[in-house]
Amino acid sequence: MQSPSTADSANSFLNTVIENRFTIGKVLGQGGISTVYEADHQRVDLKVAVKMLHTHFSNTEESIERFKREAAIVNHLNHPNIVHMYSFGVLRGSFSRLDSEGNLVEHPLSDPRPYLVLEHLKGMSLDTILSRVPYLSINDALAIIDSVLVGLGSAHEMGIIHRDIKPSNVMVVESLSDVDRKYHCSLSGELRNVKLLDFGIAKCNCQHDQNPQNLTQPGFIFGSPLYMSPEQCMGQELDPRSDIYSLGCMFYEMLAGKPPLEGENSMHTFAKHLYESPEPLNTFEHLKDIDKTHPHIVETIDKCLLKDRNGRFKDCKEIRSQLGH
Repeated sequence: MQSPSTADSANSFLNTVIENRFTIGKVLGQGGISTVYEADHQRVDLKVAVKMLHTHFSNTEESIERFKREAAIVNHLNHPNIVHMYSFGVLRGSFSRLDSEGNLVEHPLSDPRPYLVLEHLKGMSLDTILSRVPYLSINDALAIIDSVLVGLGSAHEMGIIHRDIKPSNVMVVESLSDVDRKYHCSLSGELRNVKLLDFGIAKCNCQHDQNPQNLTQPGFIFGSPLYMSPEQCMGQELDPRSDIYSLGCMFYEMLAGKPPLEGENSMHTFAKHLYESPEPLNTFEHLKDIDKTHPHIVETIDKCLLKDRNGRFKDCKEIRSQLGH
């Protein structure tokens, strides 16, 4: 039997038992790097999320080490605004899967499969919310941004740069007692919590990084083009101010209903981040008075999106102070 390919990996691991305690159920989501599954603990009433790296991203020791580093980073980020991790590991040689009669059957693996066991979040990702509404109200956008700033600031203080701040990596979470399964994105008065997700391409210059050599070579670009800082687009060395630029892009999108800079393709978008300025927020009809009613928001976003990182906020605390928190 061959190792599951990327194309069929979403189904190949259904009913797999991880660590002799977590049974994988349905697929929650699939991206370019990993697939996320819902899983049940076999002995206690607990649902978790299992994030498993795709085959073509786990066939080298470098990719395995990068995934392990995410685990080590998230493990040390014990913060209410950052997704919590229960455990992590690497499937090697084979994996155990329940057959139709409930028996465990071993299936060989030709490539290792790193995985994370994370808390199962109830709620909706910010990108899903933005796909269902034209834009967010100023109060809702401020509430989400403030929560992200608190979590991101905690990571920065530990020497961790996220490098992929974007709406799909932000989850609006509701309390378990009153989860609205027919969530209509009316956030005002209903916002319970916000979680920052996916430190998979994070950069760690801190005491928790047990293997501090660069896992990505200079000039190798990670990130999502719509939210990447100019220095990230050029593959330069990054610091927290790059995350601040990405956060500014996300803040702008929440209010305007569209990203600040979007080209016809990735390279065109890179060029826009390097050389062009976003359309001013007050040019949008629903934000035409924002310069008068909320000048601090306009100033905050403009400063986050400066091309020269030296002109941006130096940390998340400065942004929260600017926004009145």
